[in-house]
Amino acid sequence: MQGVTFISLPNKTRNAKERRDWLRLIRRPNDWTPTKYTRICSLHFDENNNNTLPTLFPYNNFKKPLSERKTSNSTQVGTDNNLESPMHACNSDHHHGSIPESQVIFSAIPYVCGEVEVISTEKFVTTEYLPGQRYVSKLNHPTHKPTKEHDYSYHRDDKVLVDSSTQTEVTANDIRLLEQENDRLKHTLEDKESLSREIFVKHVTKDDKHVKFYTGVQNFAILMGIFQLLMTKCSKLKYWSGKGSVNDKNYQTGNKLKPGPQRKLTDFQEFILTLVRLRLGLIDYHLADIFGISKTRVSQIFTTWITFMSGLFGKLIKWPSKQQVRKHMPHSFKMLYPKTRSIIDCTEFFFQHPRSPTAQASTYSTYKSKNTGKCLLGISPSGTFTFVSDVYGGNVSDRFITEKSGFMDYIEEGDDIMADRGFTIRDLLTEKKATLNMPPFTRKCVWGKKKRLNVNEIKQTRSIAKLRIHVERAIQRLKLFKLIGNTIAWSLKPLTNQMVKVSAFLCNLMPKLVRR
Repeated sequence: MQGVTFISLPNKTRNAKERRDWLRLIRRPNDWTPTKYTRICSLHFDENNNNTLPTLFPYNNFKKPLSERKTSNSTQVGTDNNLESPMHACNSDHHHGSIPESQVIFSAIPYVCGEVEVISTEKFVTTEYLPGQRYVSKLNHPTHKPTKEHDYSYHRDDKVLVDSSTQTEVTANDIRLLEQENDRLKHTLEDKESLSREIFVKHVTKDDKHVKFYTGVQNFAILMGIFQLLMTKCSKLKYWSGKGSVNDKNYQTGNKLKPGPQRKLTDFQEFILTLVRLRLGLIDYHLADIFGISKTRVSQIFTTWITFMSGLFGKLIKWPSKQQVRKHMPHSFKMLYPKTRSIIDCTEFFFQHPRSPTAQASTYSTYKSKNTGKCLLGISPSGTFTFVSDVYGGNVSDRFITEKSGFMDYIEEGDDIMADRGFTIRDLLTEKKATLNMPPFTRKCVWGKKKRLNVNEIKQTRSIAKLRIHVERAIQRLKLFKLIGNTIAWSLKPLTNQMVKVSAFLCNLMPKLVRR
């Protein structure tokens, strides 16, 4: 490549016309767009004419005389007395499957199987070949690797012997396997319901972004880890079909099959259906169309799986020891409240308005002015859920849930519990020799009817609120599971406890909420 340089294209702003002329002469496809790194070899420029445009290209034979121009991507063979027919020209012993190199003209366009043009003469005129016409026949001869437009990229010795045809051996077993695959694909295309759910599951698990959006699980690896944990215990999981169905467990003994109709969905598809409904809050009618099953079957699958997962995952929401809490305690807590064991708060879930007056009275919240269910949640200083109570009616107090939920059984001597003003449980914690950190109440002013806080109380309120806000963030993350974050249908009220516990477990698999 000595003496060869590479030249960039003219600037598209200052030399727009000249750039268009260059692109016209280069003759690239219409969808090709040059970049700032595009260069043209100096051998495309005619140095004799001092022309600033690239004019030497294969399409004009590099401006060589017409006698040297190639007319096709083939090898031209003239009439020869020894040549009897076009087929003989390719296969005669005289040529031995090749052509003398002096008669070969290599085109700039790469090819694998060579061609030879034979000019027909009256000597071998038949009904198949007409005199004076050119015919193309396949030829076995050494062909070069794809040639370049320049001499410096061409190697004379670099040849590869290429056969003019390729023969593939297909055995009877290969044909049988292809027929089976063809039948399977036809059956899949005909079964549109099966095809629909397979496409949906593949779309949900396409990448980590889709997995997080549809299921709430952080990535595909964690999703498969959860499923493998469930697979060890769900081999004989029976659909829930009423209160009496839980007592029928005879099928679990021996090699008996599970009762009920044959299942259309695989275990993994049922697992995905449950998580998608919990995360996105889709109605059962929509999921029935996606998975090609009935609306009743969707309800049975969701009830069965959410109860099964709650029983397994609820045990994994554990109360940590003091050593574990201190090991993972953020710096902000270490500076102000180093003995904090848990941050608690109650949250409410909206219920559909029930018809029964008794149900209305037991779930009506005067604070929200709606029918709700109330749940006590506790998180560690790092933001992990460590306690999830059952869901009570919205008309109960925070103190009542704290007493009845079993939260006080976990309190040890020397613990600090951080809570809001609504938790009047200082006396309960005092019995356990624990401390309650909560914002101070306002006091009545001596000079009027208004209430106020002094300077120290204001500072204490700010310091507690700055750290207690993390439990609100955890609750917000929990309610991203739309089935419990939106208004819960009254038919799903018996499953509220299970849905909350499964959602809390999935939240614990997310990145740490408090990092510093």
